Amino acid sequence: MNGESLCAICQSQLHSHEPATSCPSCQACYHAECWQENGGCAVYGCVEVTPTEKLATMEMPVSFWGREDKPCPACGQTILAAALRCRHCGATFETARPEDRQDFQARTALKQRLPALKKTVVWLFVLSVLPCTAPFAAIAAAVWYATHKDDVRSLPTLYAGMCRLGILVGLSQAMLTVLMVVLYVTFRG
Repeated sequence: MNGESLCAICQSQLHSHEPATSCPSCQACYHAECWQENGGCAVYGCVEVTPTEKLATMEMPVSFWGREDKPCPACGQTILAAALRCRHCGATFETARPEDRQDFQARTALKQRLPALKKTVVWLFVLSVLPCTAPFAAIAAAVWYATHKDDVRSLPTLYAGMCRLGILVGLSQAMLTVLMVVLYVTFRG
């Protein structure tokens, strides 16, 4: 390797005082640091080229392939098909996948309700664990869970588990309390 050659990765000159590496297959010259960082050769077709990472499946549905734009689900204006933010209204999207207005509004409304849902689940769990409030909290939690089941499914699994566990613990404590009262009345009298 002479001092006049270029590194095939960074395209800067290789000086004789710098540590250098050459590809064992194609003999391309590299800075030792560039070779290490790249994990192999950078010459197209060389057997020492670093394997490429596989791409995830396309986000765009087949019906949108070849199209350059889509309607914004928030304002209806035309935006780029791969856009994650509308340049007209500023609405942001989680994926570039086109969605209709109803789905976008439902997802946005759910996203706004999530903090309140999390707080409600935590309070119902705490009240269901406390012995003095367990019977009432278990009933309230069961009714609340039945009416908000879809919303709870959209929460992280920790919250859905807390909700079910709170109901179970609250009902168990309520049944234990009733059993103790029945035993007390039976053996007292």
